Amino acid sequence: MMKVIRHCLDATDQACFCDQLVALEQPETACLSIAFGSVKAISELSRCHYATLLSARWVATSSCQDAFSDQAIEGNHHLAILQFVDPTGAYGVASRHSDNKTIVDDSKAALQEALLAANKPGELPTFIWCSPSPGLEEGLLTGIRELVGDDVPVFGGSSADNDVSGNWCMFDGQQLVHTGFIIAVLFPSVPISYYFSCGYEQTPLSAVVTSACERQLISLDNQPAADVYNAWRELKGQPSLPAGPVLAASTFSPLGRIVPQHDVNMALLSHPALIRADGSIDLFSQVHTGESITFMQGDTELLVQRAATVSGIARQQLSNLYDSKPQAAIVIFCAGCMLAIPEDIKRVQQGIRQKLENIPFIGGYTFGEQGRFADGINRHGNLMISAIIFGSVNESV
Repeated sequence: MMKVIRHCLDATDQACFCDQLVALEQPETACLSIAFGSVKAISELSRCHYATLLSARWVATSSCQDAFSDQAIEGNHHLAILQFVDPTGAYGVASRHSDNKTIVDDSKAALQEALLAANKPGELPTFIWCSPSPGLEEGLLTGIRELVGDDVPVFGGSSADNDVSGNWCMFDGQQLVHTGFIIAVLFPSVPISYYFSCGYEQTPLSAVVTSACERQLISLDNQPAADVYNAWRELKGQPSLPAGPVLAASTFSPLGRIVPQHDVNMALLSHPALIRADGSIDLFSQVHTGESITFMQGDTELLVQRAATVSGIARQQLSNLYDSKPQAAIVIFCAGCMLAIPEDIKRVQQGIRQKLENIPFIGGYTFGEQGRFADGINRHGNLMISAIIFGSVNESV
C-alpha cells in the first residue's frame, strides 16, 4: 500500500539540516521525493549525501522566499518534502541542462529516460510532474506532447528565486540544475486528482494578437500592444505604465487567453514583465498571432479565496471520480501573486488547510505554472494556482 509522508526541515544551518535528514530514515527508501524550498534549502539538500539514501529520486525545486506546508513554519529557509513509498507503483526521474535551442529534443530524451528508469519504456504514465527553469516551459511541454500527446496530465512549477536574478535551482538527487529541467513519471498505486485555475476575473476588454514573437507581444488589433494595454488600464481606473519593468505593477492586471470549458470559461494568464520603448510587451509566457487576449483583473480577496477553492475542488474530484480518501497534496501558488499580497499570505495557507481538511501538503511559490484544464490540454501560464491530491487504495470517503 502506498504511503505519502510529509516532512518540513529547517535548512538555515547545513550541519543541523543534514542531521534532520538523517533522522528521517525510513525502513524503505522512498520511490520519489517531491520538495520545495528556498534557494539555500535546495542547495543545501544537494550537498548532503544522505539525500540519495533517503530517496531514490528527487524533484526538488527552489521557491520564491520559502516553501509552505500544512505545518505552520517561521523563517526563510525551509525544505518541504513529500515522500512516496509505493512498493507496487513505479516512478522515474530524469533531468537535463538545457536551453531554448535544445529544449524540445531534451524534453523528449529525458521523458524516455524517466520511463526507462521506472521500468516502463513506451508506456503512458498516469501523471507527469515537472520542474523547469523559467523560459523553457513551453518547449518542455512541446517535447512531452510530441512523445505522448496530451493523454497524460502534466503539472509542475517553474523554479524561482527571490528577485528574478536567475539564482533558481533544482535538484534531482544527483545534480543541481540551474538552467534546464527535471521530469518525473508517476505510475502510482493510488488515484490522483488535480485542478488548475487562476484567481482573476475576466473583463469585457479584448483584442486579437496581430504580431508576436514567442514571449514578446508586439501588437494588438494592429496597434502597439502597450498602447492597447494602457488604454485598458485607464478604462478600469488604473494608471498607464511607462516603458520599463512592470512586473509588480501589472500583477493585478494581467492578460488572459480564454479557454472554453463545459460550463465555464477558464483563463490562462500571461504576466507582463517589461514594456519596451517600441510599444511591445515582454511576457512570462508565449502568445501567438491570431489569439484573442483579454484584460483580466484581480485583487487580494480573489487570490486568497481562489487558492482555497482550487484545493477544495481537487479534493472533491478525488471523491467524486474515485471514491477515494486523500492522503496528501501539492499546491502551486504563483510567486507573483504571493509577492502582491504579503500581508495576507498566511490567510492563503489557512484557507488551503481548511479546504484540504488538514491532510499533509507541501507547496511552492513559482515563477510559472504548468497544468491541465478540463479540455485535456497541458499548458504553461503565469499567476496560476494548482492543486494535486494523492488518494488511497480501496477507501471511500
